[in-house]
Amino acid sequence: MEKHQQYHEQYAVGIYCRLSKDDLSHGDSSSITSQKLMLEQYVRNNGWSIYDYYVDDGYTGTNYDRPGFKRMIDDIEAGKINMVTVKDLSRLGRNYILTGQYTDIYFPDRNVRFVALNDGIDTKNNENSILPFKNILNQMYSEDISKKVRSAIRMKKEKGQFVSSFAPYGYRKDPKDHHKLIVDEQAAAIVKRIFEMCVSGSGSRIISRTLTAEGILTPSNYRKKQLDKPINSKRNRWNVGTIVVILRNRMYLGDMVQGMYECSRFRRIPNKLKPVNDWLIIPQTHEPIVTAEIWEHAQSCLNSRKRVLRTNEVQLFAGFVRCADCGHALSYAYCQGIPQYTCGEYRRYGKNGCSCHYVRKDTLEQAVLSDIRRYAMLAKDKSQEFAQYLSAMDKQHDEKQLGALKKELTVCITRDKELNKIMKRLYEDNIIGRLTDERFAAFLSEYESEQAGIKPKIEQLETEIANIEANKKDSTAWAELIRNYTEIKELDRFVLSELIDKITVSETKIVNGEKSVDITIYYRFVGVIA
Repeated sequence: MEKHQQYHEQYAVGIYCRLSKDDLSHGDSSSITSQKLMLEQYVRNNGWSIYDYYVDDGYTGTNYDRPGFKRMIDDIEAGKINMVTVKDLSRLGRNYILTGQYTDIYFPDRNVRFVALNDGIDTKNNENSILPFKNILNQMYSEDISKKVRSAIRMKKEKGQFVSSFAPYGYRKDPKDHHKLIVDEQAAAIVKRIFEMCVSGSGSRIISRTLTAEGILTPSNYRKKQLDKPINSKRNRWNVGTIVVILRNRMYLGDMVQGMYECSRFRRIPNKLKPVNDWLIIPQTHEPIVTAEIWEHAQSCLNSRKRVLRTNEVQLFAGFVRCADCGHALSYAYCQGIPQYTCGEYRRYGKNGCSCHYVRKDTLEQAVLSDIRRYAMLAKDKSQEFAQYLSAMDKQHDEKQLGALKKELTVCITRDKELNKIMKRLYEDNIIGRLTDERFAAFLSEYESEQAGIKPKIEQLETEIANIEANKKDSTAWAELIRNYTEIKELDRFVLSELIDKITVSETKIVNGEKSVDITIYYRFVGVIA
């Protein structure tokens, strides 16, 4: 029995040390060297052997994606170590739920003894009654530090100071003040050219191919060149996404745009895009590269999503016309020599995809042209009454849509909060032994799965609500715009991008022996005019 006890007292110890930037303020007592010396002495005094040291220098305790920590876990899984020692619990981590899962579930399940020396925690002797409270205090410390840092950064953003690591392509940081942007003439010339090509009719794909063919350095390679880093010329390829990001960037108007993403430095939740009205936009903080007129025109061109045929002919309605039932774009094709737009899903999959939705190009052109002329004449002859009618119609539509969206959002948020409380209670019940590990894991997986489906829905609803509230419709301005088209004779893509958001085509029907479709036009800013 004595031999058996002695055998189990022999440990292959993994010494884990961590130091973050925040810990530097505590001086040498928190250094990696001091942690090692303290733990080495403790292990040797007890006659155990040190298998290896696992060190994460400069890593926050709220993130468990650390190389040293991950290597230690791999060695535990491989059965190489059966004991882990740390200076104090905060070295292991500062997230009380995840740290608790390691100390209360992971280590015991693998028969790994855990000792936090300065905190007097030893899982072998059940000396861990204070452990959950230590975990919570460590997390609160990280939350407090994170809050202070974010508050300081936000104050700089609100003053219009640039706080990101790298300046947008076309600008560089002022050497005298890194919180200010100045124009980089060489890159700015390319930015101007991209905008000019866009408003002159070139799509983002054509722009990207042109810049690649001319060997113009991409933004990432241009930055490498400025930093004297090697450039792989064979991989210098502009992509469509880069062009679109440049064309959408308000920074080129001279406005400071920051705070677009919700960045959680504490729990490492993936960044999510905020609603536009929550962005920090400080106007005229630096020299603009493009004029407001060019930028607005470029946005209209992007929204119309131009497409070019192999003959280099731009499809007139490309990106505008959609199926009224499945929502997919109608594709351009010739049927018996007649150009028409047909539901793409129906063409690909037949009745399994959708039903027959198509319209001849000339029929669509005439319907849209007539509709524009009709409202242009109303705006000209009865401008005040027409504007008032549009305003009342828009208000009623928005209120109804917002009401439904906000009601759905409230349900989702309430359920999300309920799930957080449920999972917290599950963890507490598991810690005190009221819930077995197996049932805890099963319940947790089920609730996490449900929450994973709710969170994207909340983000989607918040974005839709923000878009409706941010894009308040100016009916008077739209009426003034369309009245300029009373004499319009022919449609072009500029007219469509200026006036129309989308056009839907209904299923083809037979009425009095004739084929018929309903064409619904959604005008920009005002929607469908009933």
